[in-house]
Parts: sequence; structure tokens; C-alpha cells
Amino acid sequence: MLALAIVALGATSASGATEVVALQDGPPVIVHKLVPSPGSYTVSILVWGPSTTAASVSVKVGAAKHYVVSASRSTPATLTAQVVLAGSSLTVRARSSGARPRLKVKLTKLVSSSAPAAGLQPVGVPGSWNLMFDDEFYVQGLDSSWSTGWFGSGITAGIGGASEPECYDPSHIVEGNHELDIKFTKQTETCDGGSHRYTSGIVTTNGQFSFTYGYVEFRAWLPTTSNGQVADWPDLWTAGQNWPTDGEIDVVEGLGGTACGHWHGPTNNGAGFGAGGGTGCPAGTYTGGWHTFGADWEPGIVTWYYDGKDIGCVATSGSQCGGDSSTITGSPMYLILSLGSNPSYTITAPTSLRVSYVRVWQH
Repeated sequence: MLALAIVALGATSASGATEVVALQDGPPVIVHKLVPSPGSYTVSILVWGPSTTAASVSVKVGAAKHYVVSASRSTPATLTAQVVLAGSSLTVRARSSGARPRLKVKLTKLVSSSAPAAGLQPVGVPGSWNLMFDDEFYVQGLDSSWSTGWFGSGITAGIGGASEPECYDPSHIVEGNHELDIKFTKQTETCDGGSHRYTSGIVTTNGQFSFTYGYVEFRAWLPTTSNGQVADWPDLWTAGQNWPTDGEIDVVEGLGGTACGHWHGPTNNGAGFGAGGGTGCPAGTYTGGWHTFGADWEPGIVTWYYDGKDIGCVATSGSQCGGDSSTITGSPMYLILSLGSNPSYTITAPTSLRVSYVRVWQH
């Protein structure tokens, strides 16, 4: 059994991993969970609120994951997350207004790691980076960083509403075998008040994880047509709460069979600006295998990297990025993985968007 150290009011005490310690008013609860060796773990956390009525509790797991849950003294909330650990302990912090919440933390080893989280860096991108978010999809089922549906639960309409040929169904999100798969099928579903011929899926970290500036990277296997082009409309992207003012970074999206990177912001009411002052769709083959797609979002500029190669940028001042310019906003963004379709293009079904990890770093 792993040891669990509870740090409270400047004192440290050791207990068994299953013990719940009553905590008094004061600074945030801090739990240090000892780690026997680096690697990938599932962390399960029970969170009790500070009072008999439900209250919001903010929980931070390591440096990479941040949640807000509702819990009371009698009804705990349950969090499950995947973490890659490099050091000797995992730190979990919790805070609530008024009295302090209580925590119980359990770690389960998944996979040994020869390249622990502290050493993970963006592919081909220089600089000093600190890992803020890392999901490698090691276990069955989504952890609490993610939710399904487009601004709703259950079966929801596509991002384009009634004009999109598919509905988003949680059953088309499959996690396991060290990857997350979004399935696209010719299956009739009802959403947005009508019947749609196709079904797919979407996951987002909206309300669970967001960031302002940093490097986001996806390792993905894009869906493919019979002639080797990108099939349908896969999109690995970020967005703010108020479109287009808060911005949107399409790290990679399949458009007309090609892999493209675009910025959408308040300039020209959300018009898309391609990386490098052009279409944003570089030459090259990005299907038929695993590839990395990344975007470095800094004040006033976004730069895209495909397989570690700089494919161009978009900046508030366009002179440094090929002449085009668009206002690069600085509002928080959350992560989105989706697989849609466009009636203007050939639709291929069944297909699948496969993602082996999602990571976000900051300086």
C-alpha cells in the first residue's frame, strides 16, 4: 500500500492510503501521494465539501489538471484522471470557501515510463517548457478532464447545427488501447430537431481545463480516403467562450482532403487566416500513420508545427507571417477533438480519428 502524507497548517502526518483526515479552516488542503516509480497512473479522488450543503470545490491534480466539483459532507464528488509522473510524489490541492474540504487520493499504476513527464517537450520546438496538461488515454473511458457533446449532454447537434450532416453521440467516443478514437458512421440519428444521416463524436475540456498562451500538441492518425487524402472533417482545435472575439486555433483540420492550420478571431468577423499567409494547408502527406500537430500561441502570434516543422504563423502584425494579419486575442481557450463532415465535400463512412495524446505546455 502506498503511503499518503497529509500536509495541513504546517504539520505533516503519515497515514494509510484509505484514511480520510478531518481538516480545519485555513489554507488549501494539500495531499502528497508517494510514487514508487515514474510512469503512468490513474488517480482517483474522493472530495467532501466543507458543509452539509453542496459547495464548489476547486481541485488541482499536479501541475496539469484542474477541476471544479460540487460536494457536501455527506455526498462526495469523485474525480478520475490519468497522469504521467516523473518525481517521487503527486501533489493534489483543494480549496473551497469557508471551511476546508476533505480528500481521499488513490493511485493505480498503469504503464512504466522511460520518458517521464518532466522530460516531455514539444516535438521539434525549442524553448524551456513546463507541462500543464497531458492525457495519453491509457484506460477505458474518459477521465474527468473531458466531456462529450457540443454545448450539451447526450446526443447533440454538430457544430454547424442543422446544416451539418451528422449528430454527435457519446457512443462514438471510444478510449482504450492507449488511444482515443472518434468514430464516424453512416447511422441515422435525431438531433437539433431533425434527422441526420451520419453519426460521429466530439470531446472538449470546456469547464474543466483551459489555458492562456502556450504550446498545444496532438499526436493523431487522421481518417483517410481510399486515395490517401484526409477524409471528412477532423479537427483538433482550441476555442474561447465567445466566438470569434476569444479566438479559435485549428491546430489541424481536414479541409478538402488536406491537413490545414488556421486562426479565427475578431478580424473580419471570424474569418479564417491560414498559417504562413496562405491557405494554411502545407504540402505533404499527413495520413496513413501517426503525426504530431502543434501550435505555439504567444501574445500577438500563433505558429504551427507539423511533425516538428514550422509551417507558418499568423500574427496581429502580419509582416512577420507572410503579410496577412488578424487580431490574436489573449482570452482563455479549452481543447476540442471532433470529427465532422461537410456536405460540400465527399463524405467517407465509416472512418475514425485516432488520438494517442494531447499535451499543453507553458513557459
